[in-house]
This record gives sequence, structure tokens and C-alpha cells, in this order.
Amino acid sequence: MSDYPGRPRSRAGWPAQPPQYSGDDYDVPDHPPPRRRRRGRGIGISLLVLVILVIAFVIGDRMAKSYAQGRIAQQVQAQATLATKPSVTIGGFPFLTQLFAQDLRKVDISVHDVQEGKIDISVINATASGVHLNASFSGATVDQVNGTALITFASLEAAAGTKGITLKADPANGPRSLQASTGPLTAKAKVTLASPTQVTVKMESVGGIGGTLIGHLPGFDINIPTLPAGLKVNGVTVTSKGVVLTAAARNTTLSQ
Repeated sequence: MSDYPGRPRSRAGWPAQPPQYSGDDYDVPDHPPPRRRRRGRGIGISLLVLVILVIAFVIGDRMAKSYAQGRIAQQVQAQATLATKPSVTIGGFPFLTQLFAQDLRKVDISVHDVQEGKIDISVINATASGVHLNASFSGATVDQVNGTALITFASLEAAAGTKGITLKADPANGPRSLQASTGPLTAKAKVTLASPTQVTVKMESVGGIGGTLIGHLPGFDINIPTLPAGLKVNGVTVTSKGVVLTAAARNTTLSQ
């Protein structure tokens, strides 16, 4: 007697296996869905590589820029026979594209404590624009250079050779006016540009200060040293900090 009524027995006497259910009996797809690729991981790796390349470019750009600034500083120091190396900053980013084109958009030059005879020029600042490097990168032609040089009142007082004289700006008397005083006595003076290489301080009135008290102040000459990048003095003004010389040059050269 069959254990499963109504179901045929197999040849070995065991009941037949239950029929297999087809895919139509269940809502099961014939093929498993394809596995999704890990696109997020690939994008992350690409971004990481890009960041590394950008960092390497920036570091290389800064290293090349630092080296070029040092070379230009050496050239300026040699050309102007400066005792100390000036500070040079090349403007613009990236630097390497400017280097490959052999054109630097802007170069800032700064040098401190330039001694010329008894005069100490406190600081010289200059900006060169349109710097065109030569093929060997050993020099350059410059379209335009503008600069200023500051001579402090303390330096003028020390160079005057007379103790007790104090100098300061006298803006009420004009942009190139000085007031000289010793004790309660005062005098007025004018600063003039005698030539591109010399500035003169001349007394306008002594107002009670005798010639022995003002010493060498009347006709006091300031000799201007060789300025970097071919700068030539073209103006002078008096500010609260001291005497400021303005200078400029066009189509000049920069080389050792």
C-alpha cells in the first residue's frame, strides 16, 4: 500500500518525488541581476590622484619661483653694487607658465639700509612690470620700473654734522618743506632735486638761528647711490617719515 495515496510508486518501491515547480509558479527571474560596479571607489581614486598631482605642481612651482627670486636678487645686488642682497618677490600664479613663456608679469624688489656717504637710505622699494627673460635666463629686459626710497629724518640729522638739530616735515609750507629746530629756535628749509643723483636741502629763512647753530644744513647735499634695475630719481617729497625719493625707468635691463 502506498504511503501517498494517488501517487505512483517508483520502481524501487519508493514514492515518486513531488513535481518540480517552474519559474511560472513563483515570480522569480530566469537570470540573477548583474552586480553593480563600484563606481564610487573609482571616482575616489581618481580624485586622490588629481589632488596629489595638484599638490606636486604647487610645490614644484614654489620651488622654481624661490630659485628664480634668489637669482634675480643676485643680479640686482651685483648691478647696483649693494652691500646686502635685496628681497625679491615674483608676482602671479602659476610661476612655471610665466617661466616657460619667459615673461614675468610683476617683480617686487626691496632693499634696506643702503649707505651712501653719510646718508643711510632706510628702504628702497621698486616694482618692475613686463620682465622679459633672455634665452639663457641670465638677464632680462624690463618694460617699466617704478620705485621709492626713504631717507629718514634721523639719517639727515646725523649727516648734517651739527648736534641738537631736529628735522621734521612742514606740510603747511609745501610738500617739499622741512622745519629745522634747535632748542626753541626754528628755521624753514626746502628739499629740491638738483639732479637724478643729488638732492639738496636749502634754508629759506633762519629766523633767529645763527649760521654757527645750523652748521652745514644750508646747501646740504644728499648723493643718491646707484639704484637697482636702472632706476633714476625724478621727484622728491617730504612726509612724516622723512624725505621720499620717487624714481622710474623704462626699457631698462636687469643683468649681472
